[in-house]
Amino acid sequence: METCFNYTGDVAFFSSDERRWINKIHKLKKSRPDEIEIVKEPEDNDGCIYCKLPYHYLKLQPKREMSEENRRAAAERLMHNTR
Repeated sequence: METCFNYTGDVAFFSSDERRWINKIHKLKKSRPDEIEIVKEPEDNDGCIYCKLPYHYLKLQPKREMSEENRRAAAERLMHNTR
């Protein structure tokens, strides 16, 4: 599997053959069609999506770890807010 990200200024080019990233790009394209340009679809590019998007769309962030106590508190807040 391979995922690649290159950028210049505010424009980024993203390429991946990983299904989770391909799905995410398609979902973003549906919700923000004017901001995402799919240059090559996986079917036409050896299984790899290639797209152009705003630089700020890609962000590296460590996985958030929650203690069981924090998880219960968040669930309680969610239940309270949906009533």
